[in-house]
Amino acid sequence: MIDVDVAGKLFPNITTLIVQLLSTGVLLFFFKKYLWLPVQKYFQKRADFIESQMNDARDMNQKAKQNMLESEEKARETAKEYRDIVEKAKMDALASRDKIIDDAKKEAASKIEQAHREIEAQKVQAQEEMKEEMVSIAIEVASKVINKEMNNEENKKMVEDFVEKVVN
Repeated sequence: MIDVDVAGKLFPNITTLIVQLLSTGVLLFFFKKYLWLPVQKYFQKRADFIESQMNDARDMNQKAKQNMLESEEKARETAKEYRDIVEKAKMDALASRDKIIDDAKKEAASKIEQAHREIEAQKVQAQEEMKEEMVSIAIEVASKVINKEMNNEENKKMVEDFVEKVVN
């Protein structure tokens, strides 16, 4: 049979166990001192950086919303100002149009009145000329009547000639 120490194989050697425990302790100490704490600090810095980035992004988003609201308000005010300017321009144009129309009507009325005055003046002048012509014809007829004998037929003929000259 084989001589195997079963109890020795089942239970570890105490010196080996102590050496293994001590080397594991030393490894844990170095790991905690040189790896665990720096890695924890690095992860904490990284988490703080990410959180500050998220806070900055949240603040920027809030500012962007505020700026958007302000620009929408400014756009509404600008649109209102534009409508007011257009409305004022329309009103000014209508007022100018009305003034031009009124001026044209006044000028037309003035020209019509002037034409009436000129027509009236020409009518008066024509009447004056007609009177002068009648007077000269009457004088001419009177001088002919005086120079000629008084005959009814000749008088009648002279009056008819006179009337015909006046009519034409």
